[in-house]
Amino acid sequence: MRRKRNMIILLAVLIVLVGAYAFFSSRSGETPDTADREPDIEISSIEVDKIQKIILRNNDLDEDLVFEKEERQAETEEGEEPKTETVWVNKTPYPVKLVQSRVEDLVRTFSNLKAKLLVEEDPEDLSIYGLDKPLAEGVATLDDGTEVTLYLGNRTADGASWYLMKKGDPNVYAVTNTHGERLTSVLSDFRDKSLPSVDIQQLTYFRVAGEGRPEIEIVLSNDLESELAQYGINVFYMVKPYKRPRGVDTTKFLDERLNNMPAFQIEEFVDDHPEDYSKYGLDVPKLELTIKDYAGSVLDLVFGNTTEDGKIYFKTKDSDAVYAMSESKLSFLDFKPLEICDKFALLVNIQDIDAVTFEGRGKKHTLSIEREIIESDDEEEEDEVIETFFFDGKEVEEKAFKSFYQNLIGIVVDTEKQHTASGVPDLKLTFHTNKAGMPDSTVEFYPYDSNFYSLVNDGDMESEFLVSRNRLNWVFGALEDFVKQTKGGE
Repeated sequence: MRRKRNMIILLAVLIVLVGAYAFFSSRSGETPDTADREPDIEISSIEVDKIQKIILRNNDLDEDLVFEKEERQAETEEGEEPKTETVWVNKTPYPVKLVQSRVEDLVRTFSNLKAKLLVEEDPEDLSIYGLDKPLAEGVATLDDGTEVTLYLGNRTADGASWYLMKKGDPNVYAVTNTHGERLTSVLSDFRDKSLPSVDIQQLTYFRVAGEGRPEIEIVLSNDLESELAQYGINVFYMVKPYKRPRGVDTTKFLDERLNNMPAFQIEEFVDDHPEDYSKYGLDVPKLELTIKDYAGSVLDLVFGNTTEDGKIYFKTKDSDAVYAMSESKLSFLDFKPLEICDKFALLVNIQDIDAVTFEGRGKKHTLSIEREIIESDDEEEEDEVIETFFFDGKEVEEKAFKSFYQNLIGIVVDTEKQHTASGVPDLKLTFHTNKAGMPDSTVEFYPYDSNFYSLVNDGDMESEFLVSRNRLNWVFGALEDFVKQTKGGE
C-alpha cells in the first residue's frame, strides 16, 4: 500500500513540474535554461558594406596580409548587359585567386563580434592572457577612414575559446574558436584550391604519359585523323601507344576507371614563384595528365617527385606555381592500355566491305557481298538495300555467311610483344572495302613459337601482339563447318 501511495505522490510532483515549465515558457517564450543564460556581449558591430580593408598580422605570416575591396567586370552570358561586381582581393604578398566566402567570414569577425564571457575588466597583467604580445592582430578600415583593431591572445584552458581585446576597450573577453582561427589565418587559408572540373560523361579527350609507362592517348572517333576510323563502330579510339587506332571499351575505360577519378584540388601551396623546378621533379615531369570535355573544360596537369608524407608535387600547364596533392589520388591511372581497348586483330564492319579473301594452310576462299539499291518513292524513307551473299562465287544463306564472318573478325590478341615477325603466314585475311578513299586492309598470322602467332597488319612486320594458336584452330574449324553448310566441301 505504501509503495502505491509513493508512486501517486511522484506522479503528482511530475505533473506540477510540467505545468510550471509550460507556464513559464508561455510567458517568456524561453525555457528555464535559456532564461537563465547570460546574453552575448557585443564587442564590435559594423555594417558589412562599410568595411573596405582588412589587415591581418600573426606569428605565421612573414608580412602583413592585406585584403581590399575592388570593383571589376562580372562574367555575363552572351547578349547580357555588362555588369560590375565588388570582390575582395589581396594586395600582399602577391595577388592570388581567393575564395570570396572565406574573406567574407573574416569580415564577419569585425562586423558581428560577440563574446560569451567578460573575463576581466581592465586587467593589470595582460601576459596571463597572452595579450601583452598578441598572437594575432586584425585591423578593419571603414569607408570613413575609421579603424577597428582586434588583438588575439592565448586559447582558454578548456581550448573552447580565445582571449581577445578590442583597441579602445580595456576589457578582456573570451570569444569562440571561429574568431580565433580567422585571425590566425594565413594566405593559403583564403586561396582557391579548386582545379578545372571535367565531366567524364561528356569526355572528348584523354592522355596520360610518364616515366616507366606507355603513353595512352584517347580521342573521339570523329576526331580521328586516320581514315581507319571509318572501319569501326566505337565512340572512342586509342591512338597511342599502338600503331593503329584501337576501339576503346567504354565500360572498362569510363565506368571502371575514370568514374573512380577523385575531384582533384590543391591540397598544399608549395611555391608560387619557383626558381628551380628540378627540386620538385617538375623539370622533367614524372607524369602528365590531360582530360577534356564537350563544355571546353580542360584538366592539364604535370606531376613530379613524391614527398615523404605521401604527397606529390604538381603544376598546371598554364601556371608557374607548384602545388601538392595526395599521390593516392592518381591510383585510378594504374592500368595498361590493353586493359581498356578492344583486342581484335582487325575489326571491320561488314557494311564496309565487298569481299574478304581467306588464305592459309593450303586453302584459299573468297566471301563476297552484292548489294542492290532500290530507291524509295517517299523522300522521307530510306532506300532499300538488298544484299546477296556468296562463298567462292556460290550464293549462300545470309545467316551462315555472317556467322563465319563473325569468326574472322572475332580473332583477338592475347598479349603485347614488340618483335619482328618472320617466316610464312599461317593465315592471311584481306578485307576489300567499298568506301571511296579507303584502302584494303590485311591481317596476317606468322608462327612465333609453339603457342603463339605474330600479328601483322598491312604488311608491317614489326609486330606488337601475339595471338594464341588455338584461336586460329577455331577459325579453321569454323571454316570446315561453313563449307559443310554450303555443301561446297572439297
